[in-house]
Amino acid sequence: MDVKARISDGSVIIDGEKLSPEEVVFLVETGKLKLEGLEEYLSNAINTNPDFFVRYIVYSDLRERGYAVRPGREFFWLYPRGAQPGDKLARYIIRILRESDSIAVTELYRLIGLARNMRKELILAVVDEESDVTYYGMGAARLEGTHHDETAMVSCSLAGDRVLVHDRATAEKLHKDMYGKLMGDKLILSMIEAAYLMKRGAPDDTGRFMEYVASKDRNFKDKLDVYCDLRAKGLILKTGFKFGSHFRVYTASEQEHSSFLVHVLPHGYIFTMHELARAVRLAHGVKKRMVFAYVDNRQIRYIYIVRKKL
Repeated sequence: MDVKARISDGSVIIDGEKLSPEEVVFLVETGKLKLEGLEEYLSNAINTNPDFFVRYIVYSDLRERGYAVRPGREFFWLYPRGAQPGDKLARYIIRILRESDSIAVTELYRLIGLARNMRKELILAVVDEESDVTYYGMGAARLEGTHHDETAMVSCSLAGDRVLVHDRATAEKLHKDMYGKLMGDKLILSMIEAAYLMKRGAPDDTGRFMEYVASKDRNFKDKLDVYCDLRAKGLILKTGFKFGSHFRVYTASEQEHSSFLVHVLPHGYIFTMHELARAVRLAHGVKKRMVFAYVDNRQIRYIYIVRKKL
């Protein structure tokens, strides 16, 4: 099928409609458009926007999957298969990144908020060095559980980077409420479990303990804030070390396997695409959802990231 087109001020016009460079090149490549001077047009597109070819890789991939796509300056707008822009509303907005790019966690949260305000879902399209595209879905995570306990710390002692609970009855009660590890009559708590229980039982006595722990872990306060928030939401937290994260999270005490991996980031943390891909791949491999958390002006933000099949 030959489509008549004209060039005006460097732009391709078909039936009075201006096409994006991505649309033009795709139509030519698929034999639906004949355009003299394609090489010059393509060279101008690349000079005008150095990201053009990366954008085109994503555009072409989506079109070959049967989707309608409208390129925009910051996003691609993705429509349902078989639909045309104007027939139905776009469901997704797509932000394109390279394998070598990085992005701040605060920028991800901004993009998620922007998508939510537009009633769309956000997708990251990451183009690797072999020009393959991987898609990631993301949004603001809402974590809630059903566990409830009213336990607080009583007598304990510091043992290096652990805290020991000596009272047997208290140790057994805490362990039943999913804290620590029992060894004989004693319960071994992590620093973060101990800090949480001390805040609940004797908040005025936590100052020196917090100073001690913070001297060993500069991110401890943020991790404790996240731990406290998720415990208050009825969730159970255990170390996520075996999965490369700070916490593995259960929604109920009877749950055999955790549902989430939560990793706490400093405010303004910069992600590399390799780090993001590694964390999401690992979480997917163990059938969990990857959640990143950070503290923003006393507000805790949670972002889930998953592989997206399109």
